[in-house]
Amino acid sequence: MDTSVDSSPIKRFFAFWMGLATFCAFGFLSYCAYKVTGGDDDPEYEAASKQRSQYREAAEKAQDEKLNAAPVDLAAAAGALGKQRDSGKPAPGTKAFEEWMKKQAAATPAAPPEKKDPKEPAENPPIKEKPVIKVAIDALPGGVMKFKQAELSLKAGSSVELTFSNPDVLQHNFLLLKPGTKEKVGALADAMLTDPEAMKKQYVPESTDILAKTKLVNPFGKEVIKFTVPDEPGDYPYICTFPGHWRLMFGTLKVTK
Repeated sequence: MDTSVDSSPIKRFFAFWMGLATFCAFGFLSYCAYKVTGGDDDPEYEAASKQRSQYREAAEKAQDEKLNAAPVDLAAAAGALGKQRDSGKPAPGTKAFEEWMKKQAAATPAAPPEKKDPKEPAENPPIKEKPVIKVAIDALPGGVMKFKQAELSLKAGSSVELTFSNPDVLQHNFLLLKPGTKEKVGALADAMLTDPEAMKKQYVPESTDILAKTKLVNPFGKEVIKFTVPDEPGDYPYICTFPGHWRLMFGTLKVTK
């Protein structure tokens, strides 16, 4: 429909009646289709509705028959529920509850003491932990490559907490060795000069002769380690394994009984 200002009144009049005629024609066709399909008088719809009503009535009737066949005695049910709740046990926290608990304990026979099998070993006494002995060892300053404590003495099997301090301008470490292995481990330390991973390994060679060790301690640093003194008495050497140091920087731990 043209509603512009330039359209004439006759043009708008015919457009209006054409739209009205189209609307009426569409309504008439819808009514005809409704009548052809049966509308509200569809016999199949009525039959299905009637069948559903019959199913509902049959279900309600069956339920009523079951209820009538086994009626519920509400008074008896209420009485049974009351008996279940009334157990005769007083409420916890009251004096009556404490007396009731005492009666229950007195009525329960005490269990006889367990007889120990004489063959069973006696209980082990508690193990007393050994006291930890604190020991200090220092590098001498001035680049002389020596330990301040050239000799230490400890009892066999002692638990030790050793503090290694380095007031020197060079890096040093501390390794405790098995007796008679200073030259052997020292040669392994010298060989680490060709190992590209030597610094990463803290210049500590791989050897079963090493009993305790520290990392490389930087100048004016320190490190604390813990170890157990060997059970076998003897002279146990300790050295610094930075290449070349061990020939000058060594000492002896005398292990006594």
